[in-house]
Amino acid sequence: MQYKDLKTSIAVMLGVLSLSSCKNLVSGDNFIISPDGKKYLYVASGSCYGGGVATNTGVGVISKYDLETGARVGTVINYFAQSPNDQPVGLIEYNGDLLMSLVENTAGRRMDLIYKNGNGISIFSQNATILAAQLRGISKSADGGFYIARSSAVEKISGSKQRITSGAAAYINAPAAPCATSTTVMTQAIELPSGKILYSHAAVSPNNRIGLISSSGYNIAGDCLAGTAGPTTTALPTALAYYGSAEHTLVAYGSTTASSNFIYSYNVNETANTIGSATRAYYNPSFLSGPSAMTVDSTNGYVYVANATLGAESIERFTYDTGTRQLTRVGSSPFIPLDVYVRCVSGMLVASE
Repeated sequence: MQYKDLKTSIAVMLGVLSLSSCKNLVSGDNFIISPDGKKYLYVASGSCYGGGVATNTGVGVISKYDLETGARVGTVINYFAQSPNDQPVGLIEYNGDLLMSLVENTAGRRMDLIYKNGNGISIFSQNATILAAQLRGISKSADGGFYIARSSAVEKISGSKQRITSGAAAYINAPAAPCATSTTVMTQAIELPSGKILYSHAAVSPNNRIGLISSSGYNIAGDCLAGTAGPTTTALPTALAYYGSAEHTLVAYGSTTASSNFIYSYNVNETANTIGSATRAYYNPSFLSGPSAMTVDSTNGYVYVANATLGAESIERFTYDTGTRQLTRVGSSPFIPLDVYVRCVSGMLVASE
């Protein structure tokens, strides 16, 4: 090897070593970039819904927390610092590097892409038709698109930022019985493995329901495949989570009536188009009050639930027994106790950095 080539090889090696040593440099809001593969709980404090309970004002911050200790690692983005009227209302993983945040601001609703390491943000969409009214939540579709729950409808937007309709209307728009007789508070919609969509609607009885919708959306009455009312007339569904290993769906219910704050487990049969085996998985108003967000850690099966009731804000961690369909609170204190960064939690997810 010639001397010049040797110098080049050494320079390249030193560059690689230098880059390797930079993996743990400070980023974002002074937190340390994690080793590859380590997962965190990402939490959005913004505009939330806990079933009508009184809530605190969210701080407009997306944080990340250590999954082992519950300690706050740092800020991914501080919306309040850049625009005080921006409030995140939903949070999902976009890809290995990015989160997607649904932002409520009557002056300009948005879908944002945010680097998990705190290194930047960009706007994905400001489509005024899709984001036309009070935003409630966001989830992913298997075809690379996204479902947006807003007030009286669920919109779908493609990965190329195009509105996808059912007929000429929103993807799920005013579904008839047995799904609902009116739609005013669509709280969430999730896609099941078959492509069919389960949504939650938190209006007063008899419209406190969850409904199963055709994979092509809702256009005619037959597109509502199944529906079921909440366990009590005062229990309003606020969050959905699919427990994939057991093919169970968990539904959180919030209410100003303390005894109507639950988490229920359901079997959604996507072949027979039925919603059954309703089982009360957790009830304890001392530790579950105004649940506003819920997520499942697919790695170990933990279920995380955020409480939004004013003065009782916290995040609880549960184990889930797929046989008995029961949730068990982990530990004797909240996983993340009362803190400004868990005020009015509007979205949570477990993901690597």
